[in-house]
Amino acid sequence: MHPVIWFNPRHPQTMQAAVILGYISGVFGLLRSSALGGPLAPIMLLAALGALGGAFGVANNKRVGWLALAAASVVVALFFLGLVVWATQQGVNRAMQSLINTVFPVALVAAVLHRQTREYMKAWFD
Repeated sequence: MHPVIWFNPRHPQTMQAAVILGYISGVFGLLRSSALGGPLAPIMLLAALGALGGAFGVANNKRVGWLALAAASVVVALFFLGLVVWATQQGVNRAMQSLINTVFPVALVAAVLHRQTREYMKAWFD
């Protein structure tokens, strides 16, 4: 039985970045879901939990973790891109703030889709 780890330094750099971004996105998603309220809060909560669980799964070489991380990052990226469209109608300051909020999810999607990450996942993940 393998030990449970939070971060795997033996992974390629793109996967290490994805794990760290997954944890960061998950924590910020939890904070946003509690501050957001309304009908979108449960969606953000599920995406945050998916990012946290996915990052943990990737660190432990589980394919399910990778799928959860990818799904959570896509949900959060789409949510914030919707906010950018809404904020553009509200003014420049809100648009810039929403655009900055999309940086982590978009970087996470890029790390997930990177060729080096996919090749490593095919070879080593359960």
